[in-house]
Amino acid sequence: MMKKIKICALILAIFLLGACAYSKKIAAIQPSKEAYYNYIKSIEAEKAQDWEEAIKYLTDAVKEDPESVYLNTEISRLLLKAGKTEDAAKIAEESVKKDPDYIPALSILGDIYSKQGRTEDAINIYKKIIKLDPERDDIYIHLARLYVIDKQYDNSLKILKEAIVKNPDNVMIKYYLGNIYIEMNMFKEAVKELEDIAASGFSFDSLYFSLGIAYEGIEDFNKAIKNYEKGISLNPHNMYVREKLADIYYKQKLFDKAAKQLTEILLQYPENTTARLKLANIYAENKEYQKAVDELNLILLKAPGHIGAVYALGRVLTSMEKYEEAIEQFKLLIKHLPENPDIYLHIGSLYLQIKDYVNAENMFKNGLSVDPRHVELNFRLSVVYEKVKRYDEMFAQLKKTIELDLNNVEALNYLGYTYAEKGINLDEAFQLIERAVNLEPGSGYIRDSLGWVYYKKGFYNDALREIKKALELTKNDPVIFEHLGDVYLKLDDKENAIDAWQKAIEFDEKEEGLKERVEKKIQDLRFKIQD
Repeated sequence: MMKKIKICALILAIFLLGACAYSKKIAAIQPSKEAYYNYIKSIEAEKAQDWEEAIKYLTDAVKEDPESVYLNTEISRLLLKAGKTEDAAKIAEESVKKDPDYIPALSILGDIYSKQGRTEDAINIYKKIIKLDPERDDIYIHLARLYVIDKQYDNSLKILKEAIVKNPDNVMIKYYLGNIYIEMNMFKEAVKELEDIAASGFSFDSLYFSLGIAYEGIEDFNKAIKNYEKGISLNPHNMYVREKLADIYYKQKLFDKAAKQLTEILLQYPENTTARLKLANIYAENKEYQKAVDELNLILLKAPGHIGAVYALGRVLTSMEKYEEAIEQFKLLIKHLPENPDIYLHIGSLYLQIKDYVNAENMFKNGLSVDPRHVELNFRLSVVYEKVKRYDEMFAQLKKTIELDLNNVEALNYLGYTYAEKGINLDEAFQLIERAVNLEPGSGYIRDSLGWVYYKKGFYNDALREIKKALELTKNDPVIFEHLGDVYLKLDDKENAIDAWQKAIEFDEKEEGLKERVEKKIQDLRFKIQD
């Protein structure tokens, strides 16, 4: 199942509904000519989007007609438009005090409280408006939206269903209801509501955007794609739909199609960092590393501290085996996220890769100073100790790792195998590796470790059985073939020993010292056979 999809922010963007309010009460007092003149001038200034001038004229109009609730309400509306929310709230509250049932003032005050995050106050205002005028469809939507923000989903559904009963032909109410179903992960219900709208002949890009999300929720990806494509055909400039279509293509590993959608977004909106980052990740998945680097550098050119781009570039450079450059990228993240232990893990692991054990040790220790109980950092530090042959510290570090995670297969196997290699603590080694086998029976490497413990204990037939199982699970591993040859030698099966060792050489790629070591074994055995 898909994770819960949060589209609340999108819903807010779609439903920037104006108050569109009206009052059944008509002022009995005729305004003065001067008040009327200033009111007209404010309208002209508002059309020119000169909020300050419009507010000034309205304020002058109020001086001529101080009892006009309408004019005061208009001032609060303009103040809200101009971003002066606190001032707008004061005047709207004064208007409501003068006339508690004046719907335009109540509507503006509800909008203000909503913007201020005073959800409960806004809810109470909208509930009052509905009592005064039950036919106000827009207020039902406002109220439902606030219930969603407050995570009162049942109340949101209830209020919208009431609105549909009063006005069954209102498409926007049904559309909002469908989106609330999506917010609640009730995807089948969402599909039904939204498909009913489409079937009734209404067609707009946001409808198909929501339908695509709903179909993704029930994992009908083909229909999701069709709806996203329909949304794009209605509005090629809707980047939200294109991004969702790109995401679904990406999930299905249709990388070329995903890249095409993201490229279209960037042609229209070249500053869209999210789309560019996704495109870079697609190039990386396709192993088109230089294209990925180019896209990420474009992001970093304009936003040098973009954490997502810095991290992605580090990962791409790692894939390109440019480890030192990757290290420098990841180091930039420390400045922004010094308390994130995983960054130290990444950098330390890269130092391990280039065999810079001093810096690897320091980096892992820095990470552990942030989080001493970080399992992977503890384990990787033990690997460093093994590489520099500080075995006592290695054993202690592995034991600490196992204490932190009793089922850590890597640590169990690593400690047990190292004991076996050194021919020490063989009974403990057997117990450790047996636990690892039980936890991960399908691992050929762990089976090989078990076989190697048997070998070291002198149980060669048991060793042969386990190492053969290891080769069934992990094909063509040179170390396992080397172990197989060693076991055959102990069983005095010289021909199979040589055959296994030759395969070890054949499949060897980067195993340090293996080729020379195994060739010597073959040479020594052939010399003995000749004697």
